[in-house]
Amino acid sequence: MTASIVVAEVAVVSFAALVFSAALKDILTYTIPNRVCLAVLLLYPAHVIAAPYAVDWIPAVGIASAALALGFVLFSLRYVGAGDAKLFAAVALWAGPQLIVPFMVYTTLAGGVIALFMWMQHRFARAPTTAMVLQTAADPQIGKQQMPYGAAIAVAALYVAFTLLRIS
Repeated sequence: MTASIVVAEVAVVSFAALVFSAALKDILTYTIPNRVCLAVLLLYPAHVIAAPYAVDWIPAVGIASAALALGFVLFSLRYVGAGDAKLFAAVALWAGPQLIVPFMVYTTLAGGVIALFMWMQHRFARAPTTAMVLQTAADPQIGKQQMPYGAAIAVAALYVAFTLLRIS
């Protein structure tokens, strides 16, 4: 194993650890520190340079830019937090053109599972009987509840990291 492969693998593992730390912080405080998103972003060039395969970094930058633009639209509409938008874009950079679709699918699926668990917790904590659950099913407050999207992004980022490690 050459030194560059080791550097590439350390970069990918560090990427996964940083995203995991962002998810944990998001779960606990509903915030994602800018320094974590920046670290994920700044770690990418080490991966590009050291990877034992060609990395399509130019399209990856375009994808990340589009993801950031979309994230800020969603932020302005108050669907996601700014940290979620920045983390999603930083991970989209790592996903690149080859992994962006599975990354988005896994983020969506993980977000749906988290939303379902949060909805169930909200419903059953307030309404212990089935009749009360059905009666409150149209409660508009559930849509206004905060959700740690960083956790969903982290689940999909783990897929990206494991795939990148398998390639190298």
